[in-house]
Formats: sequence, structure tokens, C-alpha cells
Amino acid sequence: MKKLPVPHPFLFAVFPVLFLYAHNATLIPPGEIVMPLVIVTGFSLCTTLLLTLLVRDRMKCAVILSLFLLLFFSYGHVIRALPNFHFTVKSLNLGPDEFVFPVWCGLLFLGTYATIGTRRSLHTLTRVLNVAAVVLVTIQLAGAMYAFASRPTTAVVRQITTADSAHAQVLPDIYYIVLDGYGRADVLKEIYNYDNSEFLDFLQEKGFQVANDSRANYCQTTLSLASTLNLDYLHRLAYFDRRSKDRRPVTQWLKSNRVFDLVKHHGYTLVAFASGYTATEFTDADSYLSPGLTLSEFNNILLTTTPLPFVLRMGKTQYDLHRERISYILAKLPHVDEGASPRLVFAHIIAPHPPFVFGKNGEPVARKRLFNFSDGSYYYAEGGAFDEYVNGYRNQVAYVNRRLRTTIDGILSDAKDNPPVIILQGDHGPGAYLDWYNLPQTNLKERFSILNAYYLPRAHDDLIYNEISPVNTFRIIFNQYLGAKLQLLPDECYYTTWSRPYHFFNVTDPERLPPFPGELE
Repeated sequence: MKKLPVPHPFLFAVFPVLFLYAHNATLIPPGEIVMPLVIVTGFSLCTTLLLTLLVRDRMKCAVILSLFLLLFFSYGHVIRALPNFHFTVKSLNLGPDEFVFPVWCGLLFLGTYATIGTRRSLHTLTRVLNVAAVVLVTIQLAGAMYAFASRPTTAVVRQITTADSAHAQVLPDIYYIVLDGYGRADVLKEIYNYDNSEFLDFLQEKGFQVANDSRANYCQTTLSLASTLNLDYLHRLAYFDRRSKDRRPVTQWLKSNRVFDLVKHHGYTLVAFASGYTATEFTDADSYLSPGLTLSEFNNILLTTTPLPFVLRMGKTQYDLHRERISYILAKLPHVDEGASPRLVFAHIIAPHPPFVFGKNGEPVARKRLFNFSDGSYYYAEGGAFDEYVNGYRNQVAYVNRRLRTTIDGILSDAKDNPPVIILQGDHGPGAYLDWYNLPQTNLKERFSILNAYYLPRAHDDLIYNEISPVNTFRIIFNQYLGAKLQLLPDECYYTTWSRPYHFFNVTDPERLPPFPGELE
């Protein structure tokens, strides 16, 4: 009877995936781990078969593969733990990767050589590794299953009464373009030394109404968009435990939002672009548009635990994929032919928000750091510098502005008979002075002041007021185009820390800030 492969390499292969999911289960849907699990299991099986042909000792093959997996998935953690040093030797730019990678290769070579050359029995070592692997995987499975079992139920969305679309005017397409972290003109001038008047003049010449004093309702993307797309403040939508770290409730409000439900009721086709950000990946839209190979937020994080980002620097990196996704959205928006009109086109563009992947002329920019979407104090914790943030943000705004001109011209020229509604909106402002755990040390004006511009065909020029916030965006649009009679809400701002997303601090009036209890962990 042919012996089965030793199990510990397969368990060590799935452990990093389960570990990452178990520690991020409140942020990541369980479906995200299926493909990584298939890949690591398939890799382990193929490698086991190949090593068996070469070594012809299944225990030695298993030890070699487990050593490889240990080194492979610990690589990024070691890089992150080291100082982000860089220096040049004879035109070679050396950093942590250039030192750790050869050391890891050397350890793999020595371990493989010692394993193949040993004459000792590996039965005891194999039993120890099997037991250790089973224990590690069992702990992560228990954590993942508990997180999955305790997932919140989807909240019931309150209905909005609107006029029957059959009796309404010809319904326009709606383009909701979210520019992540795009700040207001005065903030760009004061903090980033960037004059945005040329771009705003362009918008106004095209017929946009620009809310010059607009502020975001929340300082985090998921909170902000869940509020905007449900036309209400989160604390009015449902009860959220302010001590909770679980982001799944608000993500469900975002995924099953009132705006999408209502426009579908009126015959709209939903078109959504791949964003790369899990919370805004509307893969169940009528048309889901992606530039091809795209990595989810979970896959990006998992990839940074391995040496692949360093190895792939000579090819297509995570920075390249992110750059391609942004370019794809901006190029494709004027030519959305999928589905019948009227359409609601949703595009969440993670720019000018970090990572900064474009220079001011569109030239590629990549950092010798692990790829992530960190902002504010987390950006600095990952090795970023203040001047780097300011310059990177300013350059990315300049490039995005140039591309947006072409995008907007294309959208308007392709829809002359029935002009669309276009919303250009920041979900929150920039984060050079954002502290995720300290309200008093955060520049609230910077974080909450946003670009907010509307192209509203057949609407009065004074429909948009200067202080409008995103929570009232679709209230105005539905009143104007779908015959709704929704009253506008007060325009309020709520700061929350990253670890306590539902502990809301009303910061609408900076002169009367609520008491802040210090760092909330």
C-alpha cells in the first residue's frame, strides 16, 4: 500500500492564511480565503510530488517543504520588524530586503542540505511537527469559526417613498465617483501648498456646482460611504456598540444600501468598478468591471508576508497593479456600455489617498516598503515620512486632476441627449495630520474638509449649498430626479478611532469638542 504524504507541510501551508483571517475576521468576508487556500494547498501538493521524485524520502521531503513555508511566510513579518534603513553602495540601493532575502535563501539551502544528508531517523521530528501543525491550525480554525458564527445579521433597511418612475421625467444616468481622501481647496492650499483653483474652474465651466465649504460626515471610508449610500447617520440607522471593533455591521449596511435598492426599483442598472478595497467591492452588481488581474485587500496583506513583493520588483508589483486599476477606472468611465440605461455607475478610486503611485505627470512611483493602504499615523508607523506624504499627495492630486478632465469631458460628450448626474466626492480629507488614536492631535479641518462637486442637469443653480455634506447627497438627487420628498439632515461630522469605529465623537463645532478619554484600544 502506497504511503500518504506527511501532513505537516500542508497544515503549515494553510496556517498563515487562517491566521491572517482569524485576526481580521471582522474586516474580511470568509470567501476571501478560498483562493489563497487553494493556491497554497495546490503548491504544497505539487512540490511534495516533485521533491519525492528527487529525494525519494517522504519525511525528508516534508521537512524541506515545511522549512520553505516557514521561511516564506515569516519573511514579511521580519522585514516589517526591522528599521526601514536604506543606503547606497556603488550605485546599489540597499535596504532590509537586500539583506534578509539572501540570509533566508542561505538558511533554506543549509536546512535542505542538512536534511538530505542526515542519516538519522526523522520519525520523532515528523511527529513533533505534525502535532505542532495540528495545534496551530486548530487554534486558528477555532478563532475563524467563532468569528464567522458570531457574524452580525443584515439590518433591515427602511423604505424611502418616491414617485413612480413611470410618471417621472426621463431618468438620467448617475455617476458616483468617490475620490478617496480628496481634500477641499483651502486645505490643499494651506497644508499642501497646492492651488486647486484651475481644476475647480474647469468643473464650474462644465456646469458643476462646487460646495466650497463641504465636510465629510466621518473620517473613515467605510463609515462615510455607508452613511452616504443609506442617506442617514449611522447612529440613526442602527445601534452600534461603541466598544466593538467588529466592522462587519457597517460593512453590511454599505453592501446592502438604500441607494442601490432604490435605483434598482426604478429600473436602473448597477455598474461597479473593482476598487481593491474589500468594503467597496460590489461584485454582485449587474456589471462588475475590473482591469483583469487585481488583488483584494486580503490578498495584498497576505502577499506582503512573503518575499514575493521583493522578487517581483523586476516584474509587475502590487504598486503596478494598483496604478493600473486607477488608470483603468479613469479611462473606462466615459465608455461604460455595459447594461441598459438608466445606469448608476459607482467608482471608488483610491487616490489621491496613499499609496502614492503616481508622480504629478503620471510617472510611476513605488516605495521600498510593503504595499498597503495605511494613512495618517499608520502611514508613519509603516516607515513613511511627513514630507514624503505631503509631496506624494500633492503630486497625486495633480495627476488625478489631469486625468479627471479627460474623464469628465468623455462622459459629457457621450451623453448629450440625456446628460447624466455626476458626483465627484471625497469620502474624507487627507491624513498628514491624522492620528488614529488621538482626537486632540488630529487636524480635524484637514481630515473632514472634502471636494464635493455635482453636475445636475435640468436643476436649479442654487440646488447645492456650500456646506452640504455627503449624507444629504442622494436626498437632493432623489428629490430632484425620482420625485422623493426627503428632508435634508443637519450636516454633522463624527471622529472615530480606528480600533473603536462606533465610538462617535461629534466634532461638527471645533470650538466645542467633546471630552476625549485618551487612546482607545
